[in-house]
Amino acid sequence: MKIQRTLSPTAALIPLRDLLRAPLGLFSGVKYRNQLKEGLQERFSAHAVFLLSSGKAALTLILKALAAGSRRRRVVIPAYTCFSVPSAVVKAGLEVVLCDVDPETLDFKFDELKSVVDGDVLCVLSTHLFGFTADVARTKQLCREHRVVVVEDAAQAMGAQSSVGQAGTIGDVAFFSLGRGKNLTSGTGGIILSFSSAITELIEAEYRQVPEPPVRETICNWIETALMKVFIHPGLYWFPTGLPFLGLGETKFYTDFPVFRMDELRACLLQGWSDRLDQTNRDRRATARRLMEDLGLGGWDVRTSAFSESAYLRLPLLMRNRSAKESACKRSREVGAGISANYPTTIQDIPQLADRIAVRRVPGAQDIVERLVTVPTHRFVEQQDIRKLDRILCGEGSDPSVPLHRRATADQSPHRPCVAPLK
Repeated sequence: MKIQRTLSPTAALIPLRDLLRAPLGLFSGVKYRNQLKEGLQERFSAHAVFLLSSGKAALTLILKALAAGSRRRRVVIPAYTCFSVPSAVVKAGLEVVLCDVDPETLDFKFDELKSVVDGDVLCVLSTHLFGFTADVARTKQLCREHRVVVVEDAAQAMGAQSSVGQAGTIGDVAFFSLGRGKNLTSGTGGIILSFSSAITELIEAEYRQVPEPPVRETICNWIETALMKVFIHPGLYWFPTGLPFLGLGETKFYTDFPVFRMDELRACLLQGWSDRLDQTNRDRRATARRLMEDLGLGGWDVRTSAFSESAYLRLPLLMRNRSAKESACKRSREVGAGISANYPTTIQDIPQLADRIAVRRVPGAQDIVERLVTVPTHRFVEQQDIRKLDRILCGEGSDPSVPLHRRATADQSPHRPCVAPLK
């Protein structure tokens, strides 16, 4: 355990006044949940809104609802994504089908997606990874022929905007996560947005069976959120990172997570959520611009609407190779710079899925596993941290971990760093 300024890979704003008044929700019936639903429905122009205990729970409920109205059982997901996604697919009793990912966009390889989608597919998950908007409209176009539902995974992109609309409003149904470190947080929580009356009916039928969370679980979440509020600060984050049993930053596959309705305390914690979300995303965009300028990414027009409206949960960079990635992550841990290696394997390489997924080549996803790191963009990132990150990624003596963009000219590389918006 090393006492030093330590950045978390991601962090969310929780005003102290909101945290302190949240326990009022224990005595308010469903007042705050109704207010939250109305606000979400208005901002995102959704047909219906459902509030759950987590993003995983929200996705699980969506999948169960869709499956209840169809004989199809195959769910297409990106071969590189959060492990919570296949966890929810398996928990819903459905089959995981992988589609490879383009390392330059973190979106589907659409030629492959076209060959994967057929009349046996229930739905396709279009994912806005790290807050960068995916081409959901293109995915919907490919799915239309086979009447396949497009589920928009906007868990990491609440508040992001693409040229065709807000993240979470383009697919047939969408979900957000309110987990720790997301652009908006209530400790844990999930939101479903439905844009179809038929899908809404299916979800309502499933939602009626979802129980309220136990009071103990509600109180524990508030305590954990309060502790996060304290220890997420860079002056204190060294302490939880020095406690291995907390498992901070670990990515695990598991299906025994609970599916509850969002409790009233969490909904109370989200009063003023819209302004808080906008402020958080403004802070992240400003930090991302500073990072891109200082890391030599000024060639990208960071003033374009595609850039300025990304949610920037984290700033992704492709390193030269696995060795460069590991070197950057190791040096970051030593000085508390907050660089993250992210998901440790492709979805295909998750041991628990070995007998559940058809083996296929996913070179794009594997390339991302080998080379991708993400840099923090949250409000605690200061100029001293940017200088630290510059020394790790681009400074003297850091040749093994120079990002790809620093070598493109010398090596005539056809690639580019994974920080651009969608093509």
